Amino acid sequence: MWPVGFLSNVVVAPEFMPDWLGAVAAWNPISATATAARELFGNPTGVTSGWLTDSSLLAAIAWPLAITAVFLPLSARAYRRLRK
Repeated sequence: MWPVGFLSNVVVAPEFMPDWLGAVAAWNPISATATAARELFGNPTGVTSGWLTDSSLLAAIAWPLAITAVFLPLSARAYRRLRK
Protein backbone atom coordinates (compact mmCIF):
# COMPACT_ATOMS: atom_id res chain seq x y z
CA MET A 1 0.00 0.00 0.00
CA TRP A 2 2.90 2.36 0.63
CA PRO A 3 4.05 2.74 -2.99
CA VAL A 4 0.50 3.33 -4.19
CA GLY A 5 -0.07 5.97 -1.52
CA PHE A 6 3.14 7.78 -2.35
CA LEU A 7 2.30 7.70 -6.07
CA SER A 8 -0.88 9.73 -5.57
CA ASN A 9 -1.86 13.38 -5.40
CA VAL A 10 -2.66 13.22 -1.69
CA VAL A 11 0.37 15.27 -0.64
CA VAL A 12 1.76 16.83 -3.83
CA ALA A 13 -0.09 17.98 -6.95
CA PRO A 14 0.85 16.04 -10.13
CA GLU A 15 1.89 19.30 -11.82
CA PHE A 16 4.92 19.51 -9.51
CA MET A 17 6.03 15.95 -10.28
CA PRO A 18 8.05 14.72 -13.27
CA ASP A 19 5.84 14.03 -16.29
CA TRP A 20 5.85 10.23 -15.96
CA LEU A 21 5.18 10.35 -12.23
CA GLY A 22 2.45 12.97 -12.65
CA ALA A 23 0.66 10.69 -15.12
CA VAL A 24 0.84 7.76 -12.68
CA ALA A 25 -0.37 9.97 -9.83
CA ALA A 26 -3.25 11.36 -11.87
CA TRP A 27 -4.62 7.89 -12.68
CA ASN A 28 -4.03 6.38 -9.23
CA PRO A 29 -7.18 5.08 -7.43
CA ILE A 30 -6.10 6.78 -4.21
CA SER A 31 -5.80 10.08 -6.09
CA ALA A 32 -9.36 9.71 -7.35
CA THR A 33 -10.65 9.03 -3.86
CA ALA A 34 -8.68 11.91 -2.32
CA THR A 35 -9.86 14.31 -5.03
CA ALA A 36 -13.46 13.18 -4.55
CA ALA A 37 -13.18 13.75 -0.80
CA ARG A 38 -11.72 17.21 -1.39
CA GLU A 39 -14.56 17.99 -3.77
CA LEU A 40 -17.22 16.78 -1.34
CA PHE A 41 -15.70 18.87 1.46
CA GLY A 42 -15.48 22.03 -0.64
CA ASN A 43 -12.06 21.56 -2.29
CA PRO A 44 -9.99 23.45 0.29
CA THR A 45 -6.66 22.64 -1.40
CA GLY A 46 -7.43 24.02 -4.86
CA VAL A 47 -6.47 20.95 -6.89
CA THR A 48 -6.14 21.90 -10.54
CA SER A 49 -8.61 21.00 -13.23
CA GLY A 50 -8.59 18.07 -15.60
CA TRP A 51 -10.86 15.21 -16.56
CA LEU A 52 -10.00 13.15 -13.51
CA THR A 53 -10.47 16.13 -11.21
CA ASP A 54 -13.78 17.03 -12.83
CA SER A 55 -15.01 13.41 -12.63
CA SER A 56 -13.35 12.48 -9.35
CA LEU A 57 -16.50 11.17 -7.70
CA LEU A 58 -17.18 8.90 -10.67
CA ALA A 59 -13.56 7.72 -10.68
CA ALA A 60 -13.64 7.10 -6.92
CA ILE A 61 -16.64 4.81 -7.43
CA ALA A 62 -15.43 3.22 -10.67
CA TRP A 63 -11.93 2.23 -9.50
CA PRO A 64 -13.08 -0.06 -6.65
CA LEU A 65 -15.77 -1.55 -8.88
CA ALA A 66 -13.24 -2.27 -11.62
CA ILE A 67 -10.73 -3.76 -9.19
CA THR A 68 -13.46 -5.93 -7.66
CA ALA A 69 -14.72 -7.01 -11.09
CA VAL A 70 -11.24 -8.20 -12.02
CA PHE A 71 -10.03 -9.77 -8.78
CA LEU A 72 -13.22 -11.30 -7.35
CA PRO A 73 -13.49 -13.96 -10.08
CA LEU A 74 -9.74 -14.60 -9.91
CA SER A 75 -9.80 -15.07 -6.15
CA ALA A 76 -12.91 -17.27 -6.31
CA ARG A 77 -11.21 -19.42 -8.92
CA ALA A 78 -8.07 -19.71 -6.80
CA TYR A 79 -10.14 -20.62 -3.75
CA ARG A 80 -11.99 -23.35 -5.67
CA ARG A 81 -8.66 -24.82 -6.74
CA LEU A 82 -7.52 -25.02 -3.10
CA ARG A 83 -10.52 -27.17 -2.17
CA LYS A 84 -9.74 -29.90 -4.73
